[in-house]
Amino acid sequence: MVRMKSRATVAVVALSLLVATDVWAQEPESPQEVDLDGTSLPALLEGDPEARDNDEPAAPTPTQAVEQAQQVAEETSRQNVAPDERAQPRPQPTNVAGTEEVTLDDAEVEAELRPDEPVGAVALAPARPTPGSVVIAGNGGLTGPWRLTLGGYLRSGYTAIADDPNVELIGRNDGFTIADARLTTTGEMDNGLGFVFQFDAGSRLLRTGQDSPVEALALRMTDVYAFYAPYDLLEINIGQFKAPFDVEDLISTGDLLFVNRSVVNRGVQNVEGYNVDGLSAGRQVGIQVRGDHFFGQEDHQGPGFSYALAATNGNGPNASLNANDRLAYFGRLMLHWGDSVALGGALFYNDDTAGDPPNRVDRVHRGFTADLQVNLYGATLLANVLATSVGSPDLPDSPEVSALGYTLQLAYEEPFFGLQPAYRFSSYDPSSNYGDVPSVLFENDRLTYHTLGLGYNARTYPVRAMANYTLTVEQDARALDNNRLDLLLQLSW
Repeated sequence: MVRMKSRATVAVVALSLLVATDVWAQEPESPQEVDLDGTSLPALLEGDPEARDNDEPAAPTPTQAVEQAQQVAEETSRQNVAPDERAQPRPQPTNVAGTEEVTLDDAEVEAELRPDEPVGAVALAPARPTPGSVVIAGNGGLTGPWRLTLGGYLRSGYTAIADDPNVELIGRNDGFTIADARLTTTGEMDNGLGFVFQFDAGSRLLRTGQDSPVEALALRMTDVYAFYAPYDLLEINIGQFKAPFDVEDLISTGDLLFVNRSVVNRGVQNVEGYNVDGLSAGRQVGIQVRGDHFFGQEDHQGPGFSYALAATNGNGPNASLNANDRLAYFGRLMLHWGDSVALGGALFYNDDTAGDPPNRVDRVHRGFTADLQVNLYGATLLANVLATSVGSPDLPDSPEVSALGYTLQLAYEEPFFGLQPAYRFSSYDPSSNYGDVPSVLFENDRLTYHTLGLGYNARTYPVRAMANYTLTVEQDARALDNNRLDLLLQLSW
């Protein structure tokens, strides 16, 4: 009786370990590799006395071991084959759970983590968040038809700004910062239906005091939308996504060559200088139709094109409703040569309303952009020009306010150690003379930033490090002593 109870205990423990392993790793092993009680099957068959504890009962007989292995094989087969024999899903990342275990040597691991092209890949129109490499559910029949993938990145660093002798707020808040803390969950079915849910735990939303330049970090949605992609040429997005306008927005934050986006895109924020908004359209809530097609025999080979059309509320992200009953419209077209060269342009029109009742004013925003991206032999180039204007039909005597910015950035990743020197020239005039009526809000307020960067892209780890130094050349209306040093460490998963 004691022996029977002991054997029953071993069987229960073995079955629990087997089920736990399958749920945790989602990598069912073949019958030849299954451990029934922490002991390899060959050891059980041979009755190896060293393969078990001295206090444990004798190993099962060969016949019992074979019968147990057959039961495991039948259970594994039932888990890995869907009842309705559905078609195989679309190609997924190489290192995923639920597939045959593959042992990679050092060179193959490096190839997985560090692809041939340098960091800063050419963006499509628009960008989808970088898919994660960890499958957290699916393939085993535990979640029905859904395949769930987890990814994200953490970017933390240090910022030091020169102390301006005349403006007390500039340069007095140097310190460590959480730049981004993103977590992305992507779900997709075999028929192209899916969703993206991404949030950022490093968003700056609340000031710690009325007169304090320090902002408290908060959790905030970034990309949250459902999509249906039956073909490469057709994908429909509904929810909150990046507006298909400025090409800098379409490049994932995890692939940026500098700690921050350019002054044209993001403007001047917090204690960096006199605050001014950039020309980015950011994220919007609405509906979008996008797609791409390449004429090569393989995906993203040879000539191709990508497009995006979007209708949104026009009042930015994380807003429950539109500011009025009119929509904003975006359109982008890009011509590609594989993943190496892309030439693009975009337009937007936004008829919005500003202010609180009864002091509400209608405004009309317009903008265009043109850009060139090149990614060849370790070198990357991005050239970009943006122009926007805003006028108000409710204020006919007020001049139209125009803005113009352009950016040129160059980088080269040497092939041996992963070092990547970079340089960016960015010029932004928030009140330029672009348009029929010159702006009279400011004169001599152009911002010209020179950013020198050095990046390190680890060869066998998903880790990046960056050091940037920005020289600010500002005209009289915005002139400050505010050169800036930014250091960043990024970990992706």
